[in-house]
Amino acid sequence: MARRWTVGVVHDDNTFSPVLNPALPPAIPDNRKLVYPFASIEIVKDEFETIRNRDQIGKTEDFLMGSHVFATLGWSDQSLGADRDALIYSAAASRGFGSLKKDALLVSAAASGRVESGHATNSLLMINARYYRTQSTKRLFFAAMSATAGHDLDLDRPVQLGGDNGLRGYPLRYENGDSKLLLTIEQRYFTDWYPFRLARVGGAIFADAGRVWGRNPVGDERRGWLTDIGIGLRLAPTRSSSRKMIHLDIAFPLNGDESIDKVQILLEAKRSF
Repeated sequence: MARRWTVGVVHDDNTFSPVLNPALPPAIPDNRKLVYPFASIEIVKDEFETIRNRDQIGKTEDFLMGSHVFATLGWSDQSLGADRDALIYSAAASRGFGSLKKDALLVSAAASGRVESGHATNSLLMINARYYRTQSTKRLFFAAMSATAGHDLDLDRPVQLGGDNGLRGYPLRYENGDSKLLLTIEQRYFTDWYPFRLARVGGAIFADAGRVWGRNPVGDERRGWLTDIGIGLRLAPTRSSSRKMIHLDIAFPLNGDESIDKVQILLEAKRSF
């Protein structure tokens, strides 16, 4: 068991200008300046599992299966130059169950926010779960669930759902709100193909489903549950110091409004499959 204490000072200054384009929604956040000392504690149970071909291709991966707890607390005060007095908090915990050699479930939860004048603001509660089922050395079934609940969020920090955060069949930042649920399943394939010894190659067949609830700062129409299916190519460069993987996804939205393309193509660099 490892325990780590951290103390410090944060200066967080956010200034916003009026919208000059009349076609954009007039949702301008209030200026926000937070200056606060903080203290945090982190506790990690040293239980790691080492394996290959889960979130990377052909690389040794370390998964923390033991418990991990983190918490931080700070106080923003006008006497320090802040524009408000506020209690700043955040906390997170995670744990792994089972074995990645067969079946494994990794769960995590996190909460953060501020308390101003006795009221909670910009509060977020997030719960995530990832399931891995090993089928062979070259095939893996993966499923994930991500849930977020927000309360009185800052206008510049809405909960978003779209092609850039898990709903691959839809445009970037397609829906906004203060709460969401996202479900994903993937059939992953890992190959021995290593063209010119520059990148390892893999692929996936996937389906996503998600929905957003709550206040929408840009006023778009709510569309209920959104779903998509698609296929993806994965390239893991081996001549780069970065562990990022190149994603090329072709996704097909199954609902949504008629203005979006029937085929969405996404090219991204991510840290995992």
